This record gives sequence, structure tokens and C-alpha cells, in this order.
Amino acid sequence: MLKQEEFENFLIEINELLNEIRQEQINLGKNIDKYHKVNMRNFAKLNEFNKICDMTNQVFEKRFLSIEEVIKEKLK
Repeated sequence: MLKQEEFENFLIEINELLNEIRQEQINLGKNIDKYHKVNMRNFAKLNEFNKICDMTNQVFEKRFLSIEEVIKEKLK
């Protein structure tokens, strides 16, 4: 009889541990989803920032090119 009780207690402990593991996996999944959304928003902002930087660089390149052309004309 004692071995049967020990076995049942052992099964109960195993089930409790399995439930804890399941709950932890659920929580990890939720955290992963949350941080994935945050990272995607941050990547979108970085992408937008890079586009703005590219546009700004294009403007400066055009200005430098026109200044360079004026200098070349003056040196001729």
C-alpha cells in the first residue's frame, strides 16, 4: 500500500511540474510575441529614418555637385 501511495504522490508531483512547464512555455510565447512586435516597430522606424537620411544625402550631393560645377567654371 505504501508503494502505491508513493507512486501516486510521484505522479502528482510530475503533473504539477508539467503544468508549471506548460505555463512557463505559454508565458515565453507571449513575451516573444510582444517583443517581436516591438522589434518590428523599431525596424520600421529605422527604415523610415534611413530613407530620410538617403533623401537628405541626395540633396547635399546635388548641392555639392552644383558648387563643384560653379568652381570648375570659375577656374576655366
